[in-house]
Amino acid sequence: MPLRRNRRQYEQLTDFDRGRIISLREAGWSNRRIGRHLGRSDMVVARCWQQWITEGRVYRRGGAIKRNHRRRLTEVGLRSRRPLRRLPLTPHHRQCRLDFCRPRATWSVTDWRRVIFSDESRFSLSADDHRTRVWRRTGQRSDPAFIVERHTAISQGVTVWGAISWDTRSSLVVLQGTLTARRYVDDILTPIVLPMLSSRPGAIYQQDNARPHTA
Repeated sequence: MPLRRNRRQYEQLTDFDRGRIISLREAGWSNRRIGRHLGRSDMVVARCWQQWITEGRVYRRGGAIKRNHRRRLTEVGLRSRRPLRRLPLTPHHRQCRLDFCRPRATWSVTDWRRVIFSDESRFSLSADDHRTRVWRRTGQRSDPAFIVERHTAISQGVTVWGAISWDTRSSLVVLQGTLTARRYVDDILTPIVLPMLSSRPGAIYQQDNARPHTA
């Protein structure tokens, strides 16, 4: 019982009390003197000091508390996930999206089949996609075997344009250099998009508001 009581008293020490114990021990006070001064047992003071000597810390680990928190979150259906990354949306952006979606909320499958969706996308040709994980031991962080090099310059990549509809797709256009409004018309709209629209009466061409599309 005394050992269990001492352990409980030790765990109930505040971080401030732990700091006081370390300071007084370093000032030359004995465990008994510190215990009497703080109203704690000699054993509680000794354990705090020993933890500082052997581990270099005086705070509680909190491992069991964290596990309990995770278990409670799991029980209510919450899981740890990577956050969804997106562009910051201003109130104006949100309003524009609502204005686009509301009139189309009642569209049927037939209506959506008329839409041709298009976009450009850049694909990195470097090995690192920022999702790489490694299994290593503590202290091996700087081991070359577990390091992924990060380039300071813009990594190599390729930008492509494409369009899809419910039953067809365009050819994939590899874009060399910067896409301008002139190039968008000459390399994409005229040779690819216009023939697609001509073969699909009533089709709707959907594009975003990138500068080359709206200039």
